Amino acid sequence: MDAIAAEYVAARRVLLDALEALEDHLPSLILVGAQAVYHHTGDAVLNVPLMTTDADLAIDTMGLADVPEIGTVLRDAGFAPGPNPGHWVAASQVAVDLMVVPHQAGTARASARAARLAPHDRLTARIARGLEPALVDHEHVLITALEATDPRSFDLAIAGPAALLVAKVIKIGERLGQADRQPDRLKEKDALDAFRLLQAIDTADLVQGLTKHRAEPNASVVADDVEILRLNASTARDRIPLLASSAAGGDATEAPSFAVLCKELLEAIR
Repeated sequence: MDAIAAEYVAARRVLLDALEALEDHLPSLILVGAQAVYHHTGDAVLNVPLMTTDADLAIDTMGLADVPEIGTVLRDAGFAPGPNPGHWVAASQVAVDLMVVPHQAGTARASARAARLAPHDRLTARIARGLEPALVDHEHVLITALEATDPRSFDLAIAGPAALLVAKVIKIGERLGQADRQPDRLKEKDALDAFRLLQAIDTADLVQGLTKHRAEPNASVVADDVEILRLNASTARDRIPLLASSAAGGDATEAPSFAVLCKELLEAIR
C-alpha cells in the first residue's frame, strides 16, 4: 500500500476509540463495512486508494451484557448520538455505526429503525437487514491503528468475505430500488467494495461462505439476495458494474471484469 488516505486513518482511529469504550462488550461485536472489506482485500489490483470515512460494527445480542450501558460509555468517550439510531459521532465528526439484525432487534414492527436492547440506550443501534451472515461467518483478528504513534490493538471478530459481499449486495439492491426517489443514496463506492471482494477472494472461498450461510436458518433468510447480482451485474452494461467503473475513475476494464467475476460466482452457486 503506497499511501493511506487521511480519512481512512481517522476512521480507524475512531474505531479504536469506540472499541476502547466498548471493551467489555467486545465479544458481542463484529467488524463489518469497508474496514472489514479492506482487511480481506488490501489494495487488490485496483488503482484506487483504500478510503472510508466511518466504521461499522454489528452487535450480536446473544450474550450481550446489560452493563456497562453502551450509550453511557460512548458518551463518556466523547461520542454523541447522531440523527439516526446507532450513528455515534466522535468529536472529530467521524462516525461509528452500531447495527443489529432484524431477528435480534427486539421488535417486529416493520417501520422500526432502532433496535430495542434495554437496558441499553434506545439510540444504541439501528436495525440492519443483510448482516445476518456475519453472525455465523466471521473470524477473530487483531485490529491495530494505521498510525505508528498509536499502540492500541483489539482482538475483534471480523465478518468473512462472503458475509461482506452479501451485505454489500443487499445494500446496493436496496438503494437501486430507492434511486428514482433518492438518487443521492446510491453510492458508487459500495459497488467498488463489492468488486474488491470478487477480485481478491477466490470464487471457491466465496461459495464456501455462501454455502455456510444457507445452512444457518437466520442467515439463510438473506442468502438468495445474491441474485441481485444476476439481475444487475451480469453484463458490463448493467448498473452495478457501471457504478464500480465510475468509482474507479471510469476505467474501461472494470465493468467487464466485474461482470465476468459475477457470472463465475453465480454459475458456481447455481
